[in-house]
Amino acid sequence: MKDQTTTTLQTDARINLLAVFEDTASNLFSTIALFNEQQINIALSDDSWTAGQIAEHVFKSDSQLVPVLNGTGKQAERDPAEKVKMIKDLFLDFEAKFKSAPNILPSEGPHSKSEVISLLETAISEVREIISSRDLYAISTDLVVPFFGELTRLEWLYLICYHTQKHIHQLKNIRQSF
Repeated sequence: MKDQTTTTLQTDARINLLAVFEDTASNLFSTIALFNEQQINIALSDDSWTAGQIAEHVFKSDSQLVPVLNGTGKQAERDPAEKVKMIKDLFLDFEAKFKSAPNILPSEGPHSKSEVISLLETAISEVREIISSRDLYAISTDLVVPFFGELTRLEWLYLICYHTQKHIHQLKNIRQSF
């Protein structure tokens, strides 16, 4: 009975996550669509990224997590969604500024709108496959984040969503400046 309950809960978690993920992906693409080829390469200040750089950063971040999410996992001995609220609160605090990890910093550019869209489509497809096929309740043991500690695949996937939503907010702010 416990296995059936866990399977039902995981199915519900998968459905809810997929809805958030698909909405986030759709919002990302519709926001990038608002930029023309020139605007995608304009930085609003010397210390800010262009829309193309933000898109590349989201791609790099998602792509670097795919092997982690497909990697080794162990059963969680806690609520598999325990850290989702903390992740959401951190990333959706639009006033908070974070320093990007060096391995996911974007290039200087210039960026082609069609190229960044193509890269994002690839990453989103890979993440969608993970959502559909992997044990979301398992802890991904291939990467431990200092602030969060070990995360379940479910928590990592929500981190991807909320990280992307933070950058969608930035993209919309850039677009409003034109």
